[in-house]
Amino acid sequence: MADMLDYIEWRGDLTFREREFNDVDNLILSLLAYSDFKGIISMDEGSPPISIADLYSKYTEAGKNQSELACNPKPVFEKCAKTNRFGNIMVKDYVDIVNQGRQFQFAAMTFELGDGTVYAAFRGTDNTLVGWREDLNFSFMEATPAQLCAAEYLDIVCEKTNDPVRTGGHSKGGNLAMYAAAFCEDQNKDRIVRVYSNDGPGFNEIIAENENYKNILDRVSLAIPEGSPIGILLFNKQDKKVVESTGKNGAAQHNPYTWCINKWGFVQAEKQSSMSIFLDKTLDEWLSRLTREQKQEFVDTVFDTLEATGARSFSELYSNKRESLSAIIKAARRLHADQVSTVISVIKTFLDAGKDVWLGDQKPKLDKSKEDKLAMDELND
Repeated sequence: MADMLDYIEWRGDLTFREREFNDVDNLILSLLAYSDFKGIISMDEGSPPISIADLYSKYTEAGKNQSELACNPKPVFEKCAKTNRFGNIMVKDYVDIVNQGRQFQFAAMTFELGDGTVYAAFRGTDNTLVGWREDLNFSFMEATPAQLCAAEYLDIVCEKTNDPVRTGGHSKGGNLAMYAAAFCEDQNKDRIVRVYSNDGPGFNEIIAENENYKNILDRVSLAIPEGSPIGILLFNKQDKKVVESTGKNGAAQHNPYTWCINKWGFVQAEKQSSMSIFLDKTLDEWLSRLTREQKQEFVDTVFDTLEATGARSFSELYSNKRESLSAIIKAARRLHADQVSTVISVIKTFLDAGKDVWLGDQKPKLDKSKEDKLAMDELND
């Protein structure tokens, strides 16, 4: 089954004027947003736009290595740099911030496509603990620091160009693109022609009920793999494209390298997997039963414990498994009784929600079975 790398070979000789921008182009640029361009380009006025071809040369010269990322951008980046379609795209306004104290990770860049449009790409969750912690903060914070940064960034993009603007991202990047489009300055909202969320998590009920959010949904393209565990989180756009994936499970399918592609776009899956649907309903039910305080205490307790190891990324935790496990156990033993109680209560609530969702799904089948039995009894009478 073909993937993004195949698509780059198929369409690489055609510019965006010859073959217009589509879903796969969006996914490729969203993946390129994971690239580490620190020390190469920036948002400073003295940092001019640079083509993807030239940027790749500087990237390799700088010895950048992101192989620890599941979404390692280098394979796509390397192929793009050699094509007419992507190699001549100009990249500018790169920003990359990780703030441990404020619990946020934010990165973005802008692509000038050469067809009279620009694409503002937001990076998804990287390997840092603080990045994943912020994803869970979505469940109880009205707006996270990264979401506020995204709206401000999109305003800057709109102010710098007269061209129509597309925006998007993968994973958390899709969430940031949706938030930015909804909550940027009013004079910029009409400039945004399309918003792409590639398996991006949704929003808590406060944002989901906000009119600014509702007003951009008709411009949002949400794509999730068939077994998605991420794009179903929280409240998200109901109308979505379900993409076929070669990943063996939901977690593997989150990786865009597993998404199936043809020459025109994503290969549509027959349907969302039953496990993904079940998890979607269970998570919604679970979160509805928790208070804002319970959500916050659960997230803080889990990540405070992980960060007590001294690690700043999951790679660091994994590379020192024995030391990390020992540090986690020590930190867990220091937890206050109330914190332990909250964690246990939240886990129990999740299990109860899953049980109730399963029973609710079984009820129509049981009712239908009873109806069929009654009908057979009547015939026998």
